[in-house]
Amino acid sequence: MFHPEEVIFAPTGQCNLACAHCRVSRPAARLELAPALAFLDGCLEIGVDRVGFSGGEPFLEPDFLVGLCRGAVDRGMIFDRLMTNAVWWRDLPALEAVLGRLFEAGFDGQFGLSIDSWHDQDEEKLLGFIEAAFRIWSRRDIVDILSVQAPDEGPGLAKLEAIARRFGGVLEIEGGEPLAIIDHSHDSRLAEGEDVAEALGMDIFRFPYSASAAEGAWGAKDWFVDDHCEGPGNVLYVHPDSRVAACCGFANEAESLILGRLGVDSPAAMLARAASMPHIKACYGEGLGELRSRLEAQGLVFPGKTGDQCFFCDWLCVQGHIPGVPKA
Repeated sequence: MFHPEEVIFAPTGQCNLACAHCRVSRPAARLELAPALAFLDGCLEIGVDRVGFSGGEPFLEPDFLVGLCRGAVDRGMIFDRLMTNAVWWRDLPALEAVLGRLFEAGFDGQFGLSIDSWHDQDEEKLLGFIEAAFRIWSRRDIVDILSVQAPDEGPGLAKLEAIARRFGGVLEIEGGEPLAIIDHSHDSRLAEGEDVAEALGMDIFRFPYSASAAEGAWGAKDWFVDDHCEGPGNVLYVHPDSRVAACCGFANEAESLILGRLGVDSPAAMLARAASMPHIKACYGEGLGELRSRLEAQGLVFPGKTGDQCFFCDWLCVQGHIPGVPKA
């Protein structure tokens, strides 16, 4: 069943980039700090002590980031990733000022940098962000990379190779897949007493492009293997308009995945409500694979097969095929 392990705040839906693969809506709304801090207290009451940030570009709301990080530290909470495109900043002094404030607030998670062929980042600004993060946190494991696969991998690989060159590392590729940017002198230096945080080691997490319901991705040979949303699920995702979803996948703006609102509903109330919500019960309890089999037994004919669980979830939201859930 649904058992959130992290709360993710999206302070804003606004972004300085306009990537072709992004389906995040761009509401003018933004999160307020006071109800977000109160929400942290409620999260602790239900056993959720991990905090992350998404968006939009979260660094467009630096005051919220700093205030929320201070509040999380005061409550003894743990930081996960702060997702960023890393090129939101105007100039180096402005970048260092914001990162310095975040460091002083106690953020000690990782920056998850979106680097792939979809993101058209300025290479020097991208490298400048990484360099500043290394310098301010005095550790080279402060950054990891999240990369969405694209039909043309050239531009994304070029950026990864540029990072490796700038910081004295090597881009490791296996079976055509980039795995990490590492420093191969790492082991010998550690033998001389160097801390692991001083060695370059950026993990690269790769994700397949996930089509929307409108794109009709029905050409797979086999159906997805149901994981009860252990991948993009089991989080409380706080949208900029204060709605809280039971998922951080791209279907998380569907009303059938909304548990309540920041400042109105407590995490405990949201958790109780989730237990009776048909879509959430299907995702986390029955499993979307089992639901598919049940719908087929009832006579529903799908347009094809898909290996993408998130696409299937979004399609169900749009089409209204989950019993008790209205069509989006």
